Amino acid sequence: MTEPSDLLLNSLMELVKDDLKEFLWHLQNDHECISKCEMENADRFKTVDKMVAGFGPEEAVKITVGILRKMKQNHLAEELANKYKQGNVLKV
Repeated sequence: MTEPSDLLLNSLMELVKDDLKEFLWHLQNDHECISKCEMENADRFKTVDKMVAGFGPEEAVKITVGILRKMKQNHLAEELANKYKQGNVLKV
């Protein structure tokens, strides 16, 4: 079974460098608990760790889906949302 942090990491791995920068910009500007200095030079792994620690796995997935949609990465957002839902159904 895939963990939410693995799903988040897989989604962020699909972003090219400039898209990752945009993702981090949205994350920092939309969510006060993620400070700019914490995320300076953050890679994908650190980003996922900070999001899961700060928001919890379910909320981190929701936030990621929302940011991906803002970025017009709709296919990636839907893929993440669907994989997360499948994982939760399997856990029950």
